[in-house]
Amino acid sequence: MSHYPTIALTAALACITPLAASATDAHGEANFTGPLVTPAVNSMPAGMLNIEPYLIHTNTRGSYDNAGGRRERKPTVRQWQVAMPITYAFTDTQFVQLTLNASRTSGDGLHSDGMRMGDSAIRFQQRLRGPDADGGGLVLALALQQRLPTGKYHQLDTNPLNGTGNGATRTTIAFGAQQLHWLEGGHALRWRTQLAWSPSPGRVRVRDSSVYGTQRGFRGQARPGQAWNASVAAEYVLDPRWVLVGEAIWNRASAITLRGRAGGGTPMAQRLAPSQEFSLAPAVEYHFNPNLGLIAGVQFTVAGRNTADYVAPQVALNMVF
Repeated sequence: MSHYPTIALTAALACITPLAASATDAHGEANFTGPLVTPAVNSMPAGMLNIEPYLIHTNTRGSYDNAGGRRERKPTVRQWQVAMPITYAFTDTQFVQLTLNASRTSGDGLHSDGMRMGDSAIRFQQRLRGPDADGGGLVLALALQQRLPTGKYHQLDTNPLNGTGNGATRTTIAFGAQQLHWLEGGHALRWRTQLAWSPSPGRVRVRDSSVYGTQRGFRGQARPGQAWNASVAAEYVLDPRWVLVGEAIWNRASAITLRGRAGGGTPMAQRLAPSQEFSLAPAVEYHFNPNLGLIAGVQFTVAGRNTADYVAPQVALNMVF
């Protein structure tokens, strides 16, 4: 069975949820868009809307084998992705977010049939502890996210690059924390972290060629396992307009069990090995005003097992209404 390497929709899978925020203290003013990947912890005032379109260009340069060794890939597989997180605050402590995305992928002389919709996600978050009056203090939140299989994942005919989802309706539970520290000279430092867990989403119906590496004529099921995510980010305020960002991300997915019958009716059972990746995402923010900010950076893998080795420059415009 051949498995054509595809690029994960990194923004959507990591759940983009940075919200714009600002804080004022006797030390000065601090504005934030949030880092590239680590989700928001604090909420917005009730009735506020946040929209942050992302443009991401992912280059898959190779892959990591089961022992963690890196194998270079030529030519690279490239993907342009547009991700759109839309967040609305029900109350001062609760918000809901819908993330939509689409992508176009090319590699090895092939390309997907135009921009194609990927899997979507809806996230509900409850703040457990709010910030102090000056924006400092520990902030805690609990979130529940549902991934919706809106991307095509099987019956891909002869073009595997048309696969943009995995067919699984996956639930994720996440706990987040963040804190703002005022420093001397008008500077500030905000750190943010998240730990997330997702149980197995159950069986996924698979027909013909798919993102799971099956070929035409296949009839069967895939069963993805549990998944974990952890990330930590820090934002350092230079002045009210400029902020430096550093971020580290870890993702792990359990093995996928594939069972069914090949095109000739031959019984088939396969286990796709568990995977994990470590990546970094440095970035810089520029704030036109407290409600409009731009963030630009790059996420890239530094280690992994049974996963792609990629570099993904990206830019996002954070808008609060």
